Amino acid sequence: MQIPYGPEPTSHGELLLPDGPGPFPVAMLIHGGCWLAGLGAMEDYRPMAQLLRQGGIASWNIEYRRVGHDGGGWPGTFLDLGKALNHLDILSRDHPLDISRTVALGHSSGGHFAAWLAIRDQLPASSDIKGDAKVSLAGAVLADAFIDPKVMDSKGLDGALYCGEPVLARLLGAEAEAAPERLREISPLKWLPWGIPQHYVISSRRYPVTPGRLLADGRTTMAMPDYPALARSAGDDCEVSVIEGAGHFDFVEAPASDAFTASHQAVLQMVERIREGSG
Repeated sequence: MQIPYGPEPTSHGELLLPDGPGPFPVAMLIHGGCWLAGLGAMEDYRPMAQLLRQGGIASWNIEYRRVGHDGGGWPGTFLDLGKALNHLDILSRDHPLDISRTVALGHSSGGHFAAWLAIRDQLPASSDIKGDAKVSLAGAVLADAFIDPKVMDSKGLDGALYCGEPVLARLLGAEAEAAPERLREISPLKWLPWGIPQHYVISSRRYPVTPGRLLADGRTTMAMPDYPALARSAGDDCEVSVIEGAGHFDFVEAPASDAFTASHQAVLQMVERIREGSG
């Protein structure tokens, strides 16, 4: 069922419930699309939502404003993400949801946004993008995602921008150099530890290592931070599954692929770890 969580045309999500009485853990699904309005849609995650349903996990598959949407970027994109997460509190009043076991699953730029939701509670009260954090994540699964937002405007071997057009300043509402605090507020790696378990499911083509190497088949030449190493050094529980040679869209569009299966299994395992931790 499609349910609005706000007034904007893109402020809605699809709630899919398993059979049975519940209450069910929840996977909040955040599609990618290079942070841009013209790429990606919540339809991308419908196959995953169906599979999670069979495993007893409710899904909240959301749409949200991005760069290029009216009101997207700063602060609209981040306020939408927060409102969508908060809306689970309202949904739980009429549906059998255990929102204490809410896990975000985000693919590509949606993985960056899932990571941002993991640190939202840490943002200062004065933040333009924090909003009223009524629901917090219990875990995060990040699928083939770069966590450092500076990748948006990095260049590849051919000199082309990573997303094909400038994105970062439009997401920040200002040039990054002129808005360092805004950049910090959308940079999850600056807020480690996140304090929740994480699972990084990523193609060998994108896995960041130290020293750096070309990633995403040369689409970016940026020296990418080794996110799992940083997370573990900060004290976070961060598992990693590297899928050899996986295509970027296998994680959402190819249910028979190792990448899709690994993402699905990571959510199942995360929900179980959270259940055991609270038991």
